[in-house]
Amino acid sequence: MNTDTEDQESISINEASRLELARDAFENNDAQYSKDLHTLKKIEVAKEKHKIEAGETLSSVVFGGLDGIITTFAVVTAAAAAHLTRGTILILGFANLLGDALGMGIGDFISSKAEYDHVKAERRREEWEIENCIEEEKGEMKEIYEKRGLSTEQATEVVDLLLEDKKVFLDRMMVDELGLLPPDEPATAAKNAGITTAAFFVFGGLPLIAFLAAGEYSLESGFDTVFIISIVLFAVALFFLGCYRGVVTGKRWYITGFLTLFNGALTTGAAWLLGYLFDKFTTI
Repeated sequence: MNTDTEDQESISINEASRLELARDAFENNDAQYSKDLHTLKKIEVAKEKHKIEAGETLSSVVFGGLDGIITTFAVVTAAAAAHLTRGTILILGFANLLGDALGMGIGDFISSKAEYDHVKAERRREEWEIENCIEEEKGEMKEIYEKRGLSTEQATEVVDLLLEDKKVFLDRMMVDELGLLPPDEPATAAKNAGITTAAFFVFGGLPLIAFLAAGEYSLESGFDTVFIISIVLFAVALFFLGCYRGVVTGKRWYITGFLTLFNGALTTGAAWLLGYLFDKFTTI
């Protein structure tokens, strides 16, 4: 009976994400289960790496989609409240969508590339210092470990052990001395930026579908059937993205779903009010 239970547990562990199981162990304060996760040989490192990469991709989709749909629908809402024509709403919506999507993707890539170049430059400098000022670098590392609670003898032992492999010593220096983690490679940064841009455009375009399909682009808009359909598309997509954000971040999916929907309602409600006020007190 116990063997069957253990087999079933092994199968479920093999099929599940180790990170999710680790989060469960943490939330349940189950130290033994956490230890088991670290020692189980049946959990393949390659599978875990693949799942982490998949999680990063899904995160790009979620956050790109959230930015896209909220900003675009805010434009649609303000324009509808101001009773602009359907054609004008489409022009404003798609212009905002295209400009923001490209700007967000390019900005994301440039930021990641700048971080990559900075870390690489710092790594080259530290590498040069290891070759030319090794005693000074050893002293800096010892001081860091002593500040963290190690005795002088223990800190010296740790540093000497790390120095048996200069690459390992350099890696630790980058983290312990400079606080710099290995950045994404440019190819990875470009891929993530592309995914974010695509998600921004796809989800951001959903509220515009109703106006695009309705035709009669010279008609004034308002709180009509077309706008209500756009609201429904916006709400469903936003709730879905919020729920999935909860899954990605390890939070309760239904809570993040409703909170995201509430945030979207506040944002677009403010945009509606702005459009209404402009329509009421100005000539557009």
